[in-house]
Amino acid sequence: MNRRLAVRIAAALLAVAMLAVPASAVAGKGNKHKKTSVTVCKHGCKYNKIQKAVKKAGKDKKIKTVKVKPGKYVEGVVVDGKKYNGLTIMGTNKKNPRKTILEGKNAQLPGGLGIANNGIEIDDAKNVTVENMWVRNFATNGVFWRDTNTDDNKNTCKNPVGKNMAVSFNRSYGLFTFGCVGGSFVKSEGWGHGDSAYYVGATPFQDNPEKTILNKLESYENVLGYSGTNSKYMVIKNSNFYNNGVGVVPNTLDSEPFEPTGDSVLKNNNIFWNNFNYFLDASPVKTVSNGLGQIGDLTLQYPTGIGVALFGSDGWTVKDNQIFGNFMWGLAEFSDPFNDGDDATSQNNQVLNNAMGKNGTDTNGNYDFWIDGSGGNNCFSGNNSSTFAPTTDASATIAQLYPPCPVPDGSQPNPGATGGSLGNNNMVFNQLVPYVTTDPPENQECSWTQHPHPAFKNYEPVDITPGPDCP
Repeated sequence: MNRRLAVRIAAALLAVAMLAVPASAVAGKGNKHKKTSVTVCKHGCKYNKIQKAVKKAGKDKKIKTVKVKPGKYVEGVVVDGKKYNGLTIMGTNKKNPRKTILEGKNAQLPGGLGIANNGIEIDDAKNVTVENMWVRNFATNGVFWRDTNTDDNKNTCKNPVGKNMAVSFNRSYGLFTFGCVGGSFVKSEGWGHGDSAYYVGATPFQDNPEKTILNKLESYENVLGYSGTNSKYMVIKNSNFYNNGVGVVPNTLDSEPFEPTGDSVLKNNNIFWNNFNYFLDASPVKTVSNGLGQIGDLTLQYPTGIGVALFGSDGWTVKDNQIFGNFMWGLAEFSDPFNDGDDATSQNNQVLNNAMGKNGTDTNGNYDFWIDGSGGNNCFSGNNSSTFAPTTDASATIAQLYPPCPVPDGSQPNPGATGGSLGNNNMVFNQLVPYVTTDPPENQECSWTQHPHPAFKNYEPVDITPGPDCP
């Protein structure tokens, strides 16, 4: 046989043989690691419940995506443990996440074991993403990622991601992380929460910090737009916080680990019209608790009418934001004199290059900036249209309360004590405490300086009537 012809015949026979071999065998060992998905839908799919599909993913390591087709799913979903590392739960309609609804009214835990407090609860799992869904009306939270044991320093919650989400009227929080490292909330909207639409709490201390990014968010008609107790390494940017009681509230509390909140940046946001008087009877939103504590016979309530409140914050940078139309203060800084160990000290914060009050056309009610005079090394530079609240007891000058950045040497005596680096803490007790103990609390509005708002993009200011009866 001609040698050239023989080679051609052998090649042809090899090709035929290859066609007869299953694709899985051609792929070799790598094929068994191919990532696959399961699909959930109301009718016609193997899975009609999200939890059933999640359970399957926990048993099959190849399954990394649970796809949920449009429809209303009345259930609570639990994602528990490291077997779910890398899982994504996603609605299939990316253009309109409200088409895929996880409904909290009448929702039960898996197996019918009681009321589902959370829409999706992710415990001790890393790199879990939830996207393209509307999670609403749950008894506590919409989507909740957490490290269930923050004492062991294992950081079992890493890189939680909420993307292209809608969260509404969950009793406490919309998107909520606790004890987690890194992660992001991106391109989402939240409204109607009794605490905040977005919450990052108890960030562990890290030698090489992983940033937690909040980007392109809408937050409105919540008690608080963003809240973060003992949150750290945050970057909150390119977002709109409006029509809340308070827009953005980093805070330090003894009730959670890893005090204080700090080492974070709030930049390039619009923070406006945060005058939502949810204390009024007509409000569809109520605060998650009846007060934050007591001073004697007085009940402390959340404040209203404030754009940014840095509460016991250490090392926050607030820069390049538009802050306007908040009827009490644009930005307030204060310490917690009742915190154990002086962890909640307002210090080392920088407020830079913010556009305050829209050049006088939509001013922040009483003042752009209010600071209680505690802590130290807080500074203000480059903010336009700025008005500063003076001390009420002549214990410090405007120059001492609101020094430029960096703080001139010797301008703030005794920095670092919640008792007050500028004399004492009288501004807390003379101004802040009377405001947050107003009785009834809806009368906080009586301390505002109000005016009509000029138009801003396509937003509408919230107005709940009737207003309070002011003395």
